[in-house]
Amino acid sequence: MKLALDHWPGATHEPGAGRYVREFARALVALEAAPSVTLVEWGRGARVPGALDLKGLPPHASSRRMPLPRGWLPVATRLGFGFERLAPQCDLVHAVALPAPFPAPRRARLSLAVSSRPQEIEALRAAHVLVTFSTHARDELARANFDPAHTLVVPVGCEHFVTSRAPRGHVPRVLALGRIDEDRSPLALLAACERLHDIGQPVELTFLGRVGDAYDELRARTTRSRISSRVRFDSQPDDAKVRAALAGHDVLVQLAREDWTPVTPLEGLACGLALVSSRLPAYEEALGTCAQWVAPSPTAEELAGALAVALVRSREPSHAQSAQALVAGFRWERNAALTLAGWRSILGLR
Repeated sequence: MKLALDHWPGATHEPGAGRYVREFARALVALEAAPSVTLVEWGRGARVPGALDLKGLPPHASSRRMPLPRGWLPVATRLGFGFERLAPQCDLVHAVALPAPFPAPRRARLSLAVSSRPQEIEALRAAHVLVTFSTHARDELARANFDPAHTLVVPVGCEHFVTSRAPRGHVPRVLALGRIDEDRSPLALLAACERLHDIGQPVELTFLGRVGDAYDELRARTTRSRISSRVRFDSQPDDAKVRAALAGHDVLVQLAREDWTPVTPLEGLACGLALVSSRLPAYEEALGTCAQWVAPSPTAEELAGALAVALVRSREPSHAQSAQALVAGFRWERNAALTLAGWRSILGLR
C-alpha cells in the first residue's frame, strides 16, 4: 500500500486540521506495519515543526513539495501534476475535509478526515472513505446518504498538548478555548464567573481564541464587569500558547451547539484539567462521567453551578485518575493503527 498524505507547510484554514495532519503523520510512520508514505506538501512558507524530521525520515517515508499556492491544487490534479506526480503509483490519498471540495486524484482513491459538519456536504462525495471521530458524525453522514460501510469511526488522539503542569495559583483559573462566537456562549460564561465572585468563589477567566461574532460585545461587557481585572484575552493562539494555557489552568470550559469530534475536551482532560462541557452526542460517547454537563446554550446560573463542582473536582486525585484512564484510549498511535486497518478492510489494499 502506497499512501500520499496531504500536508501543508504553513498556516491552514483551520488550525485543528493542521494539528491532525502533523500528529497523524508522525504516528502513522512509527507503526510497525506502516505503509509507504509520502507527505505531499502544497504551498509556500516555512514548514510547521513537529510532524516529521524531514532530514531523518524512515526508509518507508518521504516528503515531496510543490511550491505553488494551495489554490492551484484542483488545476494541478486535472493536469496530472498532483498527487500522482509527487507520489508516483500511490494507492490512496488522505486529506482533511476543508470548506472547499477536495479534488479527486486521477488514479488513486481518496480518503477524507471529517471533524465537523462541512459547509457543503456535497464536497465529500469524491471520497472513497470518510474518516470520522465519533459515531454521531457517522450517523449524521448516513442521514446525508453516505454509506456507513465506507465511513470509519476511530478514536482521535488527544496527547498533543501534554506537558508538565504549572504551579497552581491562589485563585483558580478557568479556560475557554476556541473562536469567540455566539454559539460558544462566552457571555454566559462571563456572567457565570461573576456569580461565583458574588458568592465568594473568585476565579480568573481566560479566553484563548480568534475574534468571532461575539467578541465585540464580550469585550464591552468585560470592561464594565466587576471581575474585569481577572479576565484575559488572547486572540492570536498558537500551539505554544495553547500548551501553556492548558498547563496553567484548572478547568476547561468547552461549550458548543454542535461538534463532531471530542478532541478539545479530551485534550483538556489529558492535560489534567477538570471539564465543563456542552451535552453533545460526540462528547457524551467519549467523555462519560469525566465532564460536568451543561446544555448546549446554558444559562449563567447553570454554568456557575457546573463550574463550582468542576473547581472542587480539579483538586481531587480521583478525578485525575479517572481522566487519565479515559484518555489512555485516545492516542494518536491508536488513531493511526485503526485508520490504516480500516482503509485495508474497506478498500482491500495491502
